[in-house]
Amino acid sequence: MQWPIFKSKALNVQPWFLILLACYAILELSFNHRLLELAGDLQMKATPTQLHDIEIWGRIVSGLGLALLLMRWLDSFVKSRLTLLVLSCTLGLFSMWHLQKILVDTIVSGADQQDLMMSWRSQLSTLEALNGRILLRGETLLNGPAPDDIRPVMSALWASSLAGLLPDDLDSSSGAAQLIHGFFSPQFTSEQLTAAYRKTVMTPVVLGASLLFGLLNLCQFFAGLVALMLTFARQESMLERCKFWLLPSLTVLCLALSWWPGNVWTTSPAYQRVASPALWADKPYLAPFVEWSVRAEPAWADSVAWVHSVLLQDFEFKSPIGFFKDQ
Repeated sequence: MQWPIFKSKALNVQPWFLILLACYAILELSFNHRLLELAGDLQMKATPTQLHDIEIWGRIVSGLGLALLLMRWLDSFVKSRLTLLVLSCTLGLFSMWHLQKILVDTIVSGADQQDLMMSWRSQLSTLEALNGRILLRGETLLNGPAPDDIRPVMSALWASSLAGLLPDDLDSSSGAAQLIHGFFSPQFTSEQLTAAYRKTVMTPVVLGASLLFGLLNLCQFFAGLVALMLTFARQESMLERCKFWLLPSLTVLCLALSWWPGNVWTTSPAYQRVASPALWADKPYLAPFVEWSVRAEPAWADSVAWVHSVLLQDFEFKSPIGFFKDQ
């Protein structure tokens, strides 16, 4: 006698598909944590190779996430599951590779000297921001040091959130920092400034896209798991009643819990009245990624850290194929 699950043709209750979704969730959460580590390094020790590799991985992770969504959407149109897998991976990887690359390259190529200098100065001011000693056009950012739950995200995305501002909009309440920036500011080459700006742009694009696909596929996993349990329990009538609303409900709930709560950074006067409006006005293509990332990432900070350190043993996400290093 066969179990009901092996007779079913629905992709969402196939064990192998649920295993793929679970493996992807582990990969995506670990990737997010590694990206936060590199982009949020206050010592700015991340090498160009490391940043290049993590950008490549970002396209791959997002592409695989899109592929898993495409598999579910295209399942009723493609008879062969092997063909479905190959087709979805091809479309997902091709789309995310080019879309992310084009978006980042376009924003970086359109930057002027003021954008480059603002990016560099904001990266240098990250520690001051974390300590609550930064004002934006006179508006308060934090009343004290940043809480632990937002420090990794703020370290990585602080410069990105200021991409719509001018250097004069950034004020430090620390006398030592003002002295350093005013009299002892080192000189940098145009290549260094461009690399710093690319990091400012790349981080929220890669982080936001991968997290979105990760959450959507996590919802797919739990919806499929519930359907699988109902199938094994032979609760076909209950499964029939909930199959149309289960995944949409989980998705709305997950995205709402990621977006809605906010944090002391996103609710601060400096962010709401200065940084966010300026970013939407000056960098409208970058703003959605920054807005989503600074709100959603803190909600999953503990999860991504645990998955990366425990399940993937702090995998470094180096370039998987040597060919990519030449792109």
